[in-house]
Amino acid sequence: MKLKKIILSALITSFCFTSVFSPVSFADTSYNTTDAVNLRSFLLCCETEDLSEKDYDLNDDSILNVFDYCLMRRQLMSVSTEIEKTGFIKADGRILKDETDNQYIIQGIAFGNNVWANPETPPENLHHTKASYKELSEMGFNSVRFYLNYGLFESDENPYTYSETGFEWIDKNIEQAKKYGIRLLLNMHYPQGGYQSQGNGEELWLNEENQKRLTALWTEIADRYSDEPAVLGYGIVNEPVVAVKESAEEGLTQWQKLAQEITNGIRTVDNNHIIFIEKMCAVEYIDTGLTEWKNFNDENNYVRIDDDNIVYEFHYYEPHMYTHQGFSWANTTDYDYTYPNETIVMTYDSQWAAGTFSGDRADISNSQWQYLESSYMTIDDMSYSMLSLVFQAKNLGEGGIVYADNLRLDEYDENGEFIKTVYYDDFSRSNQFYFWSADNSGSGFLSSSIGYDDNTSLCITDTTDDASFGKSNIAAVHGHKYKASGYIRVENAGANAVIMPRADAWSSDSTYVLNKEYLEYSLLENIKFSTENNLPVYCGEFGAGTNCFKNNRGGIQWVSDVIDICLENDISFNYHTYHEESFGLYQNSPLNPPSKRNDELYSLFISKLNSE
Repeated sequence: MKLKKIILSALITSFCFTSVFSPVSFADTSYNTTDAVNLRSFLLCCETEDLSEKDYDLNDDSILNVFDYCLMRRQLMSVSTEIEKTGFIKADGRILKDETDNQYIIQGIAFGNNVWANPETPPENLHHTKASYKELSEMGFNSVRFYLNYGLFESDENPYTYSETGFEWIDKNIEQAKKYGIRLLLNMHYPQGGYQSQGNGEELWLNEENQKRLTALWTEIADRYSDEPAVLGYGIVNEPVVAVKESAEEGLTQWQKLAQEITNGIRTVDNNHIIFIEKMCAVEYIDTGLTEWKNFNDENNYVRIDDDNIVYEFHYYEPHMYTHQGFSWANTTDYDYTYPNETIVMTYDSQWAAGTFSGDRADISNSQWQYLESSYMTIDDMSYSMLSLVFQAKNLGEGGIVYADNLRLDEYDENGEFIKTVYYDDFSRSNQFYFWSADNSGSGFLSSSIGYDDNTSLCITDTTDDASFGKSNIAAVHGHKYKASGYIRVENAGANAVIMPRADAWSSDSTYVLNKEYLEYSLLENIKFSTENNLPVYCGEFGAGTNCFKNNRGGIQWVSDVIDICLENDISFNYHTYHEESFGLYQNSPLNPPSKRNDELYSLFISKLNSE
């Protein structure tokens, strides 16, 4: 043990004079020369004295390597030392600065705290534990986006009367976080009126009393923590989806008004902390229930707030078909995509341009399988850059059912000569088509009991307006022609039903393949807002679902590329999330203590967040 202490003492001295650990390349596991020398000495000492590897295998992967070296460095530099925060993080132009006037990049991860379940009591020692803060510090995180549900502080039956239980829970987490230099960004993930992200929080916008209660609660929170530097700031509403009567502009106006009112309330008691204002995510039309997720102003749906300590927030999960693959709640159960992928075409501004509506239509009186072909889609417009293979099932009516199988898209040259089959799917392994309905009627799903030559096919039922299954992101060659085809079976369709395969063309000003260049392009509007207005932006959520890390789908590379893009553009960021079955670093239920860690992701964070 004496020699062991000598080794550790020498390492501490060495660490104090060496540069921070440089990024690791997983392809060649490269690191800088100083790291190599210190690591070599470290490993040789362990070997010479026959010390137990478990003493140094700090990431529990049964291998002594550069990751253990990095973790030891962080532990020895901060062991048993509570890091006192003497000042506050402030916005300064488009960057943030700490209490020493140095640039501060938020390197955060989310504590979800099971807010979606409307817990009556805080999830203490379940979603995360005291040890979690130590672990995050060792990985290189400096903050936690700490999700809140208003119900931990007040009840709908007794509004404006605040429970101490919720605040005591925050207090405990602040004390735990302080010990390891972690700041908490308090985020109202579930406000009065309902959780916003899934479009189920209309009552925040339709009931003015809910807005008053939210403003009052934020004023109470700010009053309690106004002098606490370990609180990074306040995220006032997560992913606002605004209920509107007529126009999207109403949504922007409503969100700006509420955000300003909350900001004004906070500033009556707290002028120290940053306030995080997220861009409006979507609008939901009250009369129809339809939700539109797109930009409605020239500033990427950001709304301006009259205050000089604001950070403007966006979330990033591009492309959705990749990051959310394999989840029933996202309608991507059978999706199977990899990153990067040079065969997948991506656009950020695509618009539907044309479809082959003059091809074969199903005979709705025939209940047998019918082979149908579309007319030719000729790519004769320079703006046409992407194709979709579509199975349309319009106006089926109540009880109407239609199946599609062996769908394909064939490519032909300028003279009509067959070149190749661009896409084919018999749905025997998965379904990568996306269901759409103009009026939200009907449903679309993968049938496992009926098929043309097996037991699987696509099925659409009960539509009362236009509806379809579509497979997009297919590259289009200018001058070439494309034809869709497949087998269709109809049951009980209404007299006005329109059923056919289609080849649709989409226009775009720019087209990319699925790689880092596309990720950079899709983040461009947020970067542009920051640079043109000299305002800070923050990626409050980014993440890849657990299925992205399976079967060589490239989740590690996607996360690595997003972090690199943020750092290259002085954008603070926060990974979603620490502990959750769908997106977590820890992938078990948040109702139990963290386990089932994604070790590849863990190692990536160590390498990325400890670099300079």
